[in-house]
Amino acid sequence: MAQDEFLANWGSQARKGTLELVVMSALAERERYGYELVEHLKASCGLQVSDGTLYAILLRLKNEGFVRHRWEHMETGPARKYYALTKPGTAALQGMREIWAEITRAVERAKSSKERKDV
Repeated sequence: MAQDEFLANWGSQARKGTLELVVMSALAERERYGYELVEHLKASCGLQVSDGTLYAILLRLKNEGFVRHRWEHMETGPARKYYALTKPGTAALQGMREIWAEITRAVERAKSSKERKDV
């Protein structure tokens, strides 16, 4: 059971570390409102993200100056808050993608090294 707990915790931490990247990537495509963003992440990435988790990420990104929002009043239903990347957010996303690529290459090298040793 210790291994199950370890893997659950590790998975949670890995997921938290990538959600900002995924959210910012979605906003780089176009501005989106919260529910639309949740549905996009589910459909495009297979990620189940709770509203609370998403809005905490969006608030953190807004506080960093990476995301801005605007309200749009709807003919029917409540107003929607649309989120978009700012110029600093776009630059941060580029840096995050470069770091992610480095991490991905390192993991692939580690896997390849292990596979070569197993042969």
